Amino acid sequence: MAKKKQKIVVEPFDDIKIIGICTHLEDYKLAWHINKLLNINLVKYADIINEDEIGFSFYLYDGGENCNTFNLVEIANADGRWVRFNPPTDYLIVIRNFINDENLMKILDKIKHIESVQFAYLIDVETNNKIDALLEDIEMHEIDIINSH
Repeated sequence: MAKKKQKIVVEPFDDIKIIGICTHLEDYKLAWHINKLLNINLVKYADIINEDEIGFSFYLYDGGENCNTFNLVEIANADGRWVRFNPPTDYLIVIRNFINDENLMKILDKIKHIESVQFAYLIDVETNNKIDALLEDIEMHEIDIINSH
């Protein structure tokens, strides 16, 4: 009898939730609204540069150990679109570390009610094949920022 091979499947981006946002707000205005509504302090850092050499706004809030980390990442601007999502999406909010569904829905609802946000939705990380490379770029950018401070 042939021995059955066992595979270990590693989820590279475990405990990550992503909210897609469609809005014409400038990045700093959206960050201001999110900071106010969620009582956090997203801080703007150097733009994240994609493979086409286009810069996209990058904001970070680290709640500390055992708390959530938030990134606000622009994925569309006047210079181009980093990734195309359906529905069209201008920004991503990446939330790392565990967050329960109730709190996630409260955050999503607050973002939906920001004036000039056309819509906001949860991106399914498991079924969206565009997200892994994007998350990897975001994580590497964040590591570069942390290492430079």
